Amino acid sequence: MAERRGRPPVPNEVKRRRGTARSDRVPAEGTVVALPMADGVPEPDVELGLEGRRLWERVWATAITWISPHSDMTAVEQACLMADDVAIARNRYKATSDPADARALRTLTDALSVALSDLGFNPTARTKLGVAEVTRVSKLEALKQRAKS
Repeated sequence: MAERRGRPPVPNEVKRRRGTARSDRVPAEGTVVALPMADGVPEPDVELGLEGRRLWERVWATAITWISPHSDMTAVEQACLMADDVAIARNRYKATSDPADARALRTLTDALSVALSDLGFNPTARTKLGVAEVTRVSKLEALKQRAKS
């Protein structure tokens, strides 16, 4: 696994809020590349355990706007299999308290974190993907949205 060096990138929404967003480096607000969305939760091609299944459901419920069932299926399956492996390693470490089991758990947890980041499950990763930004909703806009529903 590659080690990160230097400071992590600053998300675009933070740059805009600070007033440091450069138009030649930060995409225009609202610019999103559309990928074909899944129709509901697809079935995985691999057998998943409890933690893997939970992650699978969460990925397709949360990231359905940027995860494509055609191009990203294998990456999502691998992340879900890692989630199962992390659960197994955590249970083993709790049972044994062996330092080798702790190292294995840490390695698997780091790998899962990288896999989730690659899928866009943190603000910096979403910024790199150009798919989502957190925007502040004013009280007036929130009232308008509630009135519509």
